[in-house]
Amino acid sequence: MSDERFFEQLRSDARHLQYTPDDVASARMAARIRARVTAPAPTVSQLLAGWLRPATASFAALIVAATLLLAWPDLTPNNASIDQIASNSAEISMDGAIGGE
Repeated sequence: MSDERFFEQLRSDARHLQYTPDDVASARMAARIRARVTAPAPTVSQLLAGWLRPATASFAALIVAATLLLAWPDLTPNNASIDQIASNSAEISMDGAIGGE
C-alpha cells in the first residue's frame, strides 16, 4: 500500500468524524470572535491588578507559613534542657559493679 493510497483511505474513514458547524454555531463563533476583537484593551490598573493580586496572595501565604514556622518551637512542650540532663547522675552497672557520678 503506497502512502498516497493510505492517506486517501484514512481521509475517507475519518470524513464522518469531521465537525462541520451549522449556521447557528458559525454565527455564535463569529459573534464571539467579533466581541473579542472589538473589546477594549485592559487599562494599566487592570493589568496591575491581574498580576499583583496573585503575587500578593502568594506572598501572604509565604508570610503565614514563615510565622507558623517561627512560632512552632514556642508552642512545643518545654523539654529538659542540657543543664538539667547533665546535672542528673546516672548509675551504670557493668559486670556487677555499680558506678555512679
